[in-house]
Amino acid sequence: MSNILITLLILGVAVAGISVYVLNYKPRRKSKVKDIYAEGLDLMITGRRKSAYKNFKDIIQKDSDNIKAYLRLGQVLRESGNPVQALKIHKGLLHRRNLTFYEKVELHKNLAMDFYKCGNVDAAIKELHELLKLEKNSEWAVSQLTTFYREKHEWDKAGEYLEKYQKQTNKEDKNKLALYKIQEGRILIKNKKFKEARQTFESALNISSDLAVTYYFIGNSYSSESEAEYQKSLETDVVSQTVTQENSDYMVRAKELLGKAIPMWIRYAELKPEQAWMVIHLLKDGLFVLDRYSEFEEILKRILKSDSDNIEVIASLSEIYSHRGENTEAIELIDSAIEQDSSSLIVKLIKLKLQAKKENSNPDFARSLDDIIHFLVTDERFQRYKNTATDPHIIWLYDASDEKEVLKQ
Repeated sequence: MSNILITLLILGVAVAGISVYVLNYKPRRKSKVKDIYAEGLDLMITGRRKSAYKNFKDIIQKDSDNIKAYLRLGQVLRESGNPVQALKIHKGLLHRRNLTFYEKVELHKNLAMDFYKCGNVDAAIKELHELLKLEKNSEWAVSQLTTFYREKHEWDKAGEYLEKYQKQTNKEDKNKLALYKIQEGRILIKNKKFKEARQTFESALNISSDLAVTYYFIGNSYSSESEAEYQKSLETDVVSQTVTQENSDYMVRAKELLGKAIPMWIRYAELKPEQAWMVIHLLKDGLFVLDRYSEFEEILKRILKSDSDNIEVIASLSEIYSHRGENTEAIELIDSAIEQDSSSLIVKLIKLKLQAKKENSNPDFARSLDDIIHFLVTDERFQRYKNTATDPHIIWLYDASDEKEVLKQ
């Protein structure tokens, strides 16, 4: 009997010891893992990625079911420049069962950024749509979709998500929405869908009626369509080598379209006289083709009323005077432009050309200068270098394809 009591006593002590072990060791282990995780997050925030990587690796070795640690481990790898390895880790989590809502959301976020950093924008977009199925009002997902679609130049979809994001955040920016519409229209012009492009530009004006640059691109849509019609007019009958009536109709249509471009460019120059250099050469060439060159001087003078120091306009007026044989007046006018901006290469070249004409120099030299001037005023890269693009909307439109707005998680 005593032996039985002793055995029971020993068993009781053993059970008590095991209970103490279970009750005390397990929480301490969990607490330790939790502390390592918190330390890892702190290391990430402070940029100590190598140490953070080690912390999350230690957690996984201690607890292979710690999904949060896997998520952060992959994130550290991606932010350290190893998105391929990050993607491998995060993809492995897709096969895990019983993921919490939070873990699923974070997994799709990380997969989207992994794919993006690996250069697979389409796969990143797919993950963002999966995220929206879970969390339909995710501002982060909507903002990223705006960015990714923009990078793909799918401006219609980018604009759709930008509008949604602005509504979510109560941060209305009509100009930006209209600029996305303009980008959509520019793509349509490249694809020779001119009518659709103009409809899109009209939509941009409906969104933001004071966005002057819209008129510039409406003019360009007419001009581009005019050029397309003109190219058709050059087609001749292969056998007879004669121009058909159809070709003549194309030429008439080309002039009609170019005529519609003129008032759009004038409108832009009047609203943004400091940006008149963008349309002066277009107006000059267009009016010449339409046999309306006599109107050019009056248009320039109208622009000068709004911007009396506009050197490009003054330079163009001086050329008109020169063509009329008024070389002295032309040079005086160009000198006034140089006084305002002695660094203007275009103005200096125009003065050199005027002096060559006045001194009856080699006409080929003057024509060569004309070619150089025309190249400069139409070359976008020179205009950026010259830094005359003061319209922030123009700057954004031409630089948007290079913009990166990868938002932090």
